[in-house]
Amino acid sequence: MVHIGDRYGQLVQMSYITRDMDAAVAHAEAELGITGLTRGEAEIEVLSYGEKRPLAVKSAIANAGSRQFEIIQPVSGAIGIYTDAVDLSGHILNFHHIGIAVPGPRAEWLRLLEDVKASEDAFAYLFPAVPSAEDKLCFCYVDTRRRLGHYTEYLWADPSLTGIPAAPWLTA
Repeated sequence: MVHIGDRYGQLVQMSYITRDMDAAVAHAEAELGITGLTRGEAEIEVLSYGEKRPLAVKSAIANAGSRQFEIIQPVSGAIGIYTDAVDLSGHILNFHHIGIAVPGPRAEWLRLLEDVKASEDAFAYLFPAVPSAEDKLCFCYVDTRRRLGHYTEYLWADPSLTGIPAAPWLTA
């Protein structure tokens, strides 16, 4: 079994939660100097603590080399891991999770899933909710709050997706 600390070399993302995307992006630009944030919205189905549920979020992402700064605004569905974990009234940006890349072929993603299952940590989210051999982009949020005080996201992208903004660690 690979421990989470063994994977820190693949740390690619710091992620924050906000109650107001416009204000959070303005803060990131003015106070942190993070520019070029690309905004998006997603409505997907995730497996959340063993139950298929819809999830809708707004996001803003900026890449700096192979690293990523992410802001998420929960909208609807299985947003409890965002809204229960932080005090959204406390600050415009609230630290939520780190993202760790899972490089390599699909077999590496499947190995990561087995490692998480062997740990005492739960899958807060798993996407796709129903995995298939045709998946090209997968992620999971693991509830590591008991050990780390925050969630840990693992991200896998098929190596054929080199160059997509969502996976800056895939380089040519």
